[in-house]
Amino acid sequence: MKNVLFTVLSVLLFSAANAQDLPVKADVGVKIGANFTQLGGDNWVNTYQPGIHGGVILGVRKHKVGVQVEALISTAHYSTQGLFDSVKKGDFRATYFDIPVMFEYRVIGGKLLPKVWVMAGPQFSNVMSIKTLNDFAGDAKSTFKSGYFAGVVGVEIRYMKFTLGGRYVLGLTSINNENVAAAKGAWNSRTGQVYLGFRFI
Repeated sequence: MKNVLFTVLSVLLFSAANAQDLPVKADVGVKIGANFTQLGGDNWVNTYQPGIHGGVILGVRKHKVGVQVEALISTAHYSTQGLFDSVKKGDFRATYFDIPVMFEYRVIGGKLLPKVWVMAGPQFSNVMSIKTLNDFAGDAKSTFKSGYFAGVVGVEIRYMKFTLGGRYVLGLTSINNENVAAAKGAWNSRTGQVYLGFRFI
């Protein structure tokens, strides 16, 4: 995981440095915000539960269109009811490495006004850790797949070097490992996000 993170960050920084010589605008920044995640399935508590996310961003755009790639660490909280015979109710804490690739279009804004961008794109999430706070006997991480794909839609308001944004992340593939007897059926995640960002260049 450390090698993957280092590779992604190196690509982001290299791309930003070279994009300055192209007829496009490139920027690098950071973001931090809150997640509200729900895990769909027969045995999961059907509420949105809080977590956090943060990381680095690279944007390349020209006029009203652009692409933004991010490398993020995020957390999610899942609560189960009766998922395992030995666990009637319990909590799982998950940490993910997320790579969203967002295609953007500016709908409002000028030189002196805040700019409003709408965006959509895919996201791949890799499991870094799964921890349980109950008496589940076994490797909790093995109950989940190592990664999953999602679709993302969102909107950002940008003014000067600051960003305020919101997104909805819908899991397109199930996150459960169906090789584990208790992890049957589809487990699909749904996440709302709000965040603040700052762009250095």
